[in-house]
Amino acid sequence: MTNTQTESPQAMPAIKATPLKRWSILILLCLVVFAVLAGLKYWQVSKAIAFANSFPERSETVSAVIAEADSIALTYRTIGEVQATRYLELRAEVDGKISEINFRSGESVAQGQVLVKLDSSEERAQLQAARAQLKLAELQLQRIAGLYSKNLASKNDLDIARADKDVLLANIAALQATIDKKNLAAPFAAETGVHSLHVGQYLAANTLITELSGGDGAYWVDFDIPQDKATIKVGDTVSLSARHLDTGPLTATIVSADSRIDSRSRSRGFRVLLENAPASLRPGAVVDVELTYGTMDNVFPLPAAAVRQSNFGAFVYLLEPAEAGADARYRAVRTAVTTAQASDSTVLITSGIEAGDRVAATGAFKLEDGLLAHIAASSEVDAANGSSTQP
Repeated sequence: MTNTQTESPQAMPAIKATPLKRWSILILLCLVVFAVLAGLKYWQVSKAIAFANSFPERSETVSAVIAEADSIALTYRTIGEVQATRYLELRAEVDGKISEINFRSGESVAQGQVLVKLDSSEERAQLQAARAQLKLAELQLQRIAGLYSKNLASKNDLDIARADKDVLLANIAALQATIDKKNLAAPFAAETGVHSLHVGQYLAANTLITELSGGDGAYWVDFDIPQDKATIKVGDTVSLSARHLDTGPLTATIVSADSRIDSRSRSRGFRVLLENAPASLRPGAVVDVELTYGTMDNVFPLPAAAVRQSNFGAFVYLLEPAEAGADARYRAVRTAVTTAQASDSTVLITSGIEAGDRVAATGAFKLEDGLLAHIAASSEVDAANGSSTQP
């Protein structure tokens, strides 16, 4: 008889519960470790935040202007070309060999002064012969007329004698005109250009002798302006300036304007007359032309340093009062604006700000939206009239 040993039913559940208990203890330990670590980290972060909060909020110091609406004269600058009021290219009308040169390059010449003579000895000889023939033709005409009055010559003979005389007169006039064309004179008082002529040199017809520029010290200045700014008219004045001038800006009066807009450049040409021009101004020079073509109302002139640019357009920083307890009196607020005209020192704002707004100027590049700002002492300036106010 074999003895079999059996386990009690009450012992089996105790053996099965042992792994679950172990896992529960492990999870509990992990939770305790996690809670300890989390608490430690929270304590460290709290300490860091408290340390950071012990420092004041970042701020920048800038100058400021008070925006004031104004009416601004709209100006436009362009380039003008100086032209002589009297100018021509003196050219040889006929062929010939130079026999005399009576001027030097860059010299002032009087009206009617003969500048170059071409050899006309052949034409003068032909003229002398023609005049001798004319005397003979006149005598012949007198004889035929006397005979005709006595009915001893026909009307045809008289007509032939008169025609012979007229032909000789025409030949003499033609020879005299050729001789005159070989004496090249200045048609007006002027200054000559550079030449490289020599006595004995043969000139073909239409060869340039020299350039003549005159006008008694007065010059024209031609310039073009875009069609949207072509509101000026004859009688208006413009300002002319250039670095090479030995005087300050000059005032000139518009004397003429093109009757149409150029179809390629969409601009209109104007001409001004500059009287009593300085000696340093010469034909062909370029000058700066500044003109006023209208006015713009309700605009805000701001210093160029106040207006910033981004990919989204122009903007400024308004300095608005900061909240109570802040470390500075103002907080920067980025505001988009629309500009109309700009120069090296001033930008015109047409929208985006209102009269009385305080705008950051010098140092605005240091600001960002929401940043605290200090205004430098005695730097807050009225943008329209330049008066200072204390911040």
